[in-house]
Amino acid sequence: MLHGRTLGLAIFFPLPLVVSVAACGGNAGSQPTPSGDDGGVLLFPLPEGGPTTKHPQGSGSGSGAPDASTPKPDAGTMISPPVGLTAVPLNVCVPSEYTVSVTLGGSQTFEMALDTGSTTLGVAASTCTNCGVSPEYTPGASAADQHQQGMSQYGTGSWSGEIYQDTVSVASGATAPVDFVAIDTQSSFFEPAMCNSKEAGLQGIIGFGPTDAALTGTNAFFDQLVSTAKVPNIFATELCDSGGTLWLGGYDPTHTTAAPKYTPLAGGLLADYYYAVNLVSVSVGSTTAPIATGNYQDSVVDTGTSVFILPSAAFTTLTTAIASTPAYAQIFGVSSGDTSFFANAQSCRPLTGQTKATLDAMLPPLTLTFGSNPSIEIQALPTESYLIAADGDWCPTFYSMDPGPDDPLAAILGSPVLRSNVVIFDRENQQIGFAPHTTCN
Repeated sequence: MLHGRTLGLAIFFPLPLVVSVAACGGNAGSQPTPSGDDGGVLLFPLPEGGPTTKHPQGSGSGSGAPDASTPKPDAGTMISPPVGLTAVPLNVCVPSEYTVSVTLGGSQTFEMALDTGSTTLGVAASTCTNCGVSPEYTPGASAADQHQQGMSQYGTGSWSGEIYQDTVSVASGATAPVDFVAIDTQSSFFEPAMCNSKEAGLQGIIGFGPTDAALTGTNAFFDQLVSTAKVPNIFATELCDSGGTLWLGGYDPTHTTAAPKYTPLAGGLLADYYYAVNLVSVSVGSTTAPIATGNYQDSVVDTGTSVFILPSAAFTTLTTAIASTPAYAQIFGVSSGDTSFFANAQSCRPLTGQTKATLDAMLPPLTLTFGSNPSIEIQALPTESYLIAADGDWCPTFYSMDPGPDDPLAAILGSPVLRSNVVIFDRENQQIGFAPHTTCN
């Protein structure tokens, strides 16, 4: 999600598979401007008054950032689920938009996109004349009108509405008072999607991004939960083909097969608005594509983006390397080196007879390298990085977009590649952890 006052990004693959970009806005006087066809490119305005950096300075492990190789308390040394850990089930909309059931005011429950690339919660309100979703939020006795408007401008849509404070819950005991936007006007934000094997539409979005990315007049559910319920300032995700889990207050090591590897959050210009890390390179076998280069060192870890965005040079290098393997030619029935499958998001193919297991056994995995001195490497299987199942077909998840002054991100690690590991957002120690997961359906 890309905010007008603060920053963020989300890219969704609705059916049919067409890339669209959503960007959460700030106040009405500070609107981002989308550009590019299909909404695939966004302009990133600086926050009002400039950024205020609270994260450790520098990329990798330098300049005061935590040591990438050393697990910190509450993150990586646990041999059983920590006391008080809350596990929240996730649902999935085809092919890779993850959602959580959220209850407002103690009794009204909505399906909302889970987005670590934005912070403010927004929900369709009963006063909305064109939202076209059901149910919609009606402020009750527990709601307090904040007499302030919030708005979000998106690459492919927008919404605005009144800010209310009400109780927000995602599970029993995980409840906090939150200031959020009750959406009463929208344009192209609420779109039908296949969710939980049925045609459905989301009724809102719940952001888990950094504190400073909240829209003016709003705050964040997880921040409020940490403050009021004294939950450890760590959450984690396991994104699966048919759902997954969101953990609040830590993670469950019984869902992992090895200890997490940690890389520090970057301390660059966008650090207060994204979970930014130093993704140095991505490799296929002996072929390595640099990601962090020159002025663009930061990559974003974003559950709300349903593609894996790479610079065009890395996109070409990696897709060529994959397409040059004998197994690729055999599976796709093309000549060696034919990269047409990766050319666009409409390249889905049935691949009759190919299962997740056979594709992962035959095709090369990715190796992602983060940070330096020391660096860490994580593995990502083909069907948990560059291939995804959608409506009976297999589709590519790579998306090419070069960084620049208006788009200052080296890459975006969206939900397809985040499915490769349990991902630990250790905000207490300013680091992101990756742990290989157990079998995940």
